[in-house]
Order: sequence, then structure tokens, then C-alpha cells
Amino acid sequence: MGDEMTHNDSRVAVLGGTGFAGKNVCDALNAGDLKYESFNRGNGCDLLDLGVATALLKEYDPMYIVNCAAEVGSLNYVSERAADIVDVNIRMIANLYTIVEKMPDTIIINPIANCAYPGEMDLYSESEFWNGPIHPSVLSFGSTRRMIDVFATSYAQQYGVRSINLITPNMYGPHDSTDPNKTHALNALVVKFLNAVKLGLPQVEVWGTGRPIREWLYVKDFAAIVKQVIQNPYESLELVNVAQNNGHSVKILVDVINELVGYTGSIVYNSQFQDGSPKRVMDDRLFRRLFPSFQFTNLKIGIAETIEYYQTII
Repeated sequence: MGDEMTHNDSRVAVLGGTGFAGKNVCDALNAGDLKYESFNRGNGCDLLDLGVATALLKEYDPMYIVNCAAEVGSLNYVSERAADIVDVNIRMIANLYTIVEKMPDTIIINPIANCAYPGEMDLYSESEFWNGPIHPSVLSFGSTRRMIDVFATSYAQQYGVRSINLITPNMYGPHDSTDPNKTHALNALVVKFLNAVKLGLPQVEVWGTGRPIREWLYVKDFAAIVKQVIQNPYESLELVNVAQNNGHSVKILVDVINELVGYTGSIVYNSQFQDGSPKRVMDDRLFRRLFPSFQFTNLKIGIAETIEYYQTII
């Protein structure tokens, strides 16, 4: 990354700013005294409405757009609503790049979920992003995330649109949904266990076998990285893994959550729900060159803070 620069006078538009990742990005920007505005359906900026979204974003004229807008949910949710997932997400991506085509000074920051990688790999390296098919369990959503790279590259080639593309692992933390079918995987487990404790349920059902290994990113860490990119940007279309090169199975998560919430009932793994890709762990070498001093939140500490958040709303 380049020399430290100050962008306090630069405007940041956070798309999906009331959602899971977006709300945490807004919190980080606010703490860093950066000027930002949340754009979402609630305040009239629906990316599916090209005319309205164009007018609002061009009027605000941001230097950066953090693209956290997405239609997403659990593995079960994106399978049941596969056509809707493809339709809505592709239209939002296409509309965003159509808008920024006419805003030459604006840089798009895209989080790209790592389900866009090929489904069967020992270690996810950026150079192998296109080296195989997406796992069938996430074909709908993963394909739309992969297409972000296509849009970014194509619009840079023809129109000079600048994008920074950050590939993210499974995120967890505050400000997510409480609906297990909509929320992210780790958060859904937290909600299930807290509800079981609160209601005195004798059993908690975990979807899948518990064997898949995933890399887990505390959402506040993602937000801190976005803030760092804005304060000290790099100019590259290169895909960058937000990576720790370290994974944990769902079973390990269950054991940690169970210990922290003090649940005493039984735990049942329902293998009728699909596991998805057996392993998703990302190569961290490029990330460490770009962010050499970044410290990720310890998994157990992040889970404890996530539990504390959900205890206030459940």
C-alpha cells in the first residue's frame, strides 16, 4: 500500500448500509471521522431502480462506493430462491457499474464472498479464482459474486472504472438477521443456542454434518479493512483475499458457542441439510503484503462479542 493519505474530505457511499456488512462499515467510518452516507431501499435508493439510484448517487458524488448491497441468506435460502438470487444480484451489479461509468472519479470497493471460488480446492489462491466450477450448493449466489470480477475488469477496460475487490470468507458478528434462514452461518448458530437457553429447549438442531471447514471473519475486521483501504488506497484490479489461512469446522464453532452460552441440552446434526464445499481456506500471502500489520480478532473473542450483541436483541 502507498504512503498514508487523509481522506476526511472525501465522501463515501455505503450501499446496503443498514445490512449486516454495511452497518458495520458505517460504524467504522463514523469512528474514523470519515464522511459517509448509507444508501439502501429504506431511504429510497433501490439499486434495482436504475433511474432513482443514478440520481441519488450522482448527486452525492462520492469518491468511494462500498458495495455491500446483496440478496443473500443461508445455504438453504440461496438454494430455495436460486432464480431470485441470480436475478436480483446480477441486476444490482449491472446497475451499479452503469451508474459509475458516468462517475469517472469514483472507486468501487467490492466485497466478494469466497463461495465464488471453485468448489473443490485445498487452498483458495487468487490466481486460481477461475480454475474450476463453483460448488453446486452455492451456484446461484456464488456465480453472481464471480461476475463482480467480470464487471470490474470489463468496465475498467472500456470505461476506466476503478474497483478494489476484496474476497471475504464467512463473516459473523453484530447487526445480522435473527432469522436462521437469512442470517450468516455462525450467527445462525449463536441465535439457535441463545434461543435454546432462553426457552429451555432440550435439543438444538445444527444443519448439516458439522464437518465442513471454513475460514471465519469477524465483520468488524472487514469494516476496519475497508476503512484502511479508504484512508490508504491502492490502485489495482487484482483480487485480494481477506485471509488468515486458517479454518475451523462447524463442529468446533458449535463447541465454542455451546461453552460460552452454557447450554446443557443435546445437539443433533441434521445431515439432510447440505454441507456445501468441504473446505474453504484462503491463501493470505497477498493480503499480508498489502496489510502487513493488520491484526484479526481472535475467533473465541469474536464469538463472545457476537453472543453479547444477540443477547441484547433476543
